Amino acid sequence: MNSGIYIGKIFHKRTDPAKNDFIYPIYMSYIDLDELQELDKKFKLFSLNQFNVFSFFDKDHFIFIDQKDESKQIIARENVKYETEKYKNKDTKSRIKILLDDAGFDFELGKVFALTNLRVFGYIFNPVTFYYCFDTKGVFRALVSEVNNTFGDQKMYFIPINDPNQKIFTSKQRKNFYISPYTEFDNDLVWKFSLPNEKIFTMIDSIKKGKVEVKATFTGERHDITDKLLLFLNLRYPLFTLMIIFRIHYQALKLFIKKVRFNYIEETDKKIIKVLNKE
Repeated sequence: MNSGIYIGKIFHKRTDPAKNDFIYPIYMSYIDLDELQELDKKFKLFSLNQFNVFSFFDKDHFIFIDQKDESKQIIARENVKYETEKYKNKDTKSRIKILLDDAGFDFELGKVFALTNLRVFGYIFNPVTFYYCFDTKGVFRALVSEVNNTFGDQKMYFIPINDPNQKIFTSKQRKNFYISPYTEFDNDLVWKFSLPNEKIFTMIDSIKKGKVEVKATFTGERHDITDKLLLFLNLRYPLFTLMIIFRIHYQALKLFIKKVRFNYIEETDKKIIKVLNKE
């Protein structure tokens, strides 16, 4: 099977305005979206769009298309002028194809791999899902980053792949989004990442006025999916997705104690809208 699981560590380093570092052992699933039905049939501990120990739900992705708040819609549409109705009642791969077309990519879509967290006993929180998009000839053509915050907001970022033979790919974009209320909305985001093989490397820097404010890095090694491995992950990392949200709030509490400025979401939204309107 093409799908697998990467087990490794996430390293997070904040340098400004207060230092705050942590390392956590984590795992992420690397799912060939064409194999979801096969995974559902083959493994007892995995289900597609149904409750299980581990589950992949299409509704956990592309939540930006159901955003009701007008300001959130404006922010989500900065990078892609989408029409909500085209995405309704579609599975995740079909939505990726529509999204790439809406974003102006002109290649014929082949395989799509999602580096993501699965639901664990029905609970999910994904800070980010990476979609590695290949054309019908198997050439890596685009990376789509589906970024979520803890307030239920989501934004897509697109990286076209001009040279698929590179070992490390890079891209820099303006964030214009509050991934964390403890960082400014108008920071630059810099991606550095490898194409997942036996090992994986993904790093995103949040840069404020030319200096790295926050650095997040995920490294790991690939493992084949088996029921035995899924059982091990459940025992080794119990209630993993719930643990993610707990750790996020724990680190937020540490920043609060260190008196790092908290950006109130409604105020930040207004600032982002002003910036986007000027652009």
